[in-house]
Amino acid sequence: MEPKLDPSTYAFKFSMIILIFASIGSLMQIGAGNWDVTIHLLIIPDSFFTPSHTLLYAGVGILSLSAIIGGALMIKYIELKESGLTISFKLLIIGSVLSIISGPSDFIWHETFGVDGFLSPTHLMLITGMLINTSAVAMGLVRLNSFVKSGTLYQVGRIFFVPALVALWLNLISYVYIFALPISNGELFNFNLNPIAESLIALVFLPLINSGLFLFVLKKTHTFGIASAIAAGVILLTAVTNILPSEALSNLLPFYLLAIVPFVLVDLLIYDKLPLGNKLSSNKLKVVISGGISGSLFYIIGYPLLPLTLSNYLIPVDLEQIGFVTIVDIVPIFVNSLPVVLPITLLVGAILGILSARIYERIDGFKEKNSKSDQVIVE
Repeated sequence: MEPKLDPSTYAFKFSMIILIFASIGSLMQIGAGNWDVTIHLLIIPDSFFTPSHTLLYAGVGILSLSAIIGGALMIKYIELKESGLTISFKLLIIGSVLSIISGPSDFIWHETFGVDGFLSPTHLMLITGMLINTSAVAMGLVRLNSFVKSGTLYQVGRIFFVPALVALWLNLISYVYIFALPISNGELFNFNLNPIAESLIALVFLPLINSGLFLFVLKKTHTFGIASAIAAGVILLTAVTNILPSEALSNLLPFYLLAIVPFVLVDLLIYDKLPLGNKLSSNKLKVVISGGISGSLFYIIGYPLLPLTLSNYLIPVDLEQIGFVTIVDIVPIFVNSLPVVLPITLLVGAILGILSARIYERIDGFKEKNSKSDQVIVE
């Protein structure tokens, strides 16, 4: 029998509080990180001590405090080890250590080498720590929610599952961006990858992330609206941190926000709230449709950063050739290439999204085992 943690114990309650606290720190961290990238690309006078860095390292502080308390809980409550929850706190400690080290390291890098590109050693260390932290928080909340099925703690845990998964989703996207975007040419070092490699990284991994995360949420939450709320959170936070800082980028914001609609429609389809959904009796078909739609939207969700890599007809833009000064310069290229690039990315994303759905179906329980389980996709 799988070990469980009694929700009435202090071990459970303290763990829930710490992970809720950490989910806020995770969201602050990735939001500030995305904002910082935008500031760099808008060529706003930059030093290490910027508002975005302040918010980012405030998030690091919250996560580090959570890691310390989590470590103390592991020592005090042996039942945490038996429940399997300690892996989340251990990962939180590892991620926090990497994030803390990256702070002074990034400051030294700035002072020594000037303004750096996206893929610098210190940025890679930071974003790796961020990804480990957000993974730890999401894993911990999923684990805790599996121990309780009703009551206040159950509802609170599910509420904070949303920001935790928004942060994880955005961190995974950012981890792809750090290798895929052609913006790693700093004052002294050029860490940009081969343009073909940058394009392939974006084209392959972003659809897999979008579809995989969306299907994961559908499977784990069993509640209509949560998956689309998380997808909306990803899109809205991207809008706030990457689009709103520039008036020129914001001209396309109303169209960008329309990307939320397909996720809502998929949520409605999965929970049989659409006329079409009632005719689709097969869970397998619903999963395939969900994966295809969520995967296909990766290029639109990636505005305004992803066009740097794909708007030149799926090849990274040569920033020197176009006289690139700020991220605003990408807008005309993005708009002009959209009639060709968008259909291609929709098709590629849909294919990889369907592949992701088939893989997820095999590894995480989306199989149609019998006619009873075939009635609905959720429990």
